[in-house]
Amino acid sequence: MATIPATQLKRRVSDVLDAVYFKKEIAVIERYGKPIAKIIPYADAHDRAHDVTATLNKYFGALPDFPDVRETRTFRQRAIRL
Repeated sequence: MATIPATQLKRRVSDVLDAVYFKKEIAVIERYGKPIAKIIPYADAHDRAHDVTATLNKYFGALPDFPDVRETRTFRQRAIRL
């Protein structure tokens, strides 16, 4: 994981993006010594989103698809006097 000050990122954005894309490195951007952003490879972000879904399904179970209740529900119609 590479840590880069924001001022250097302005000057070396192409180098940082190449390292993230080709070397699969994570770049942390700092401003005044505090991390403000993280640049991760696109595939990692997509895989992590899939992992979150898989983990939630593992621990909480996947909810089944419910049938459309409007098709099976019958309404009782009553005459209302005013």
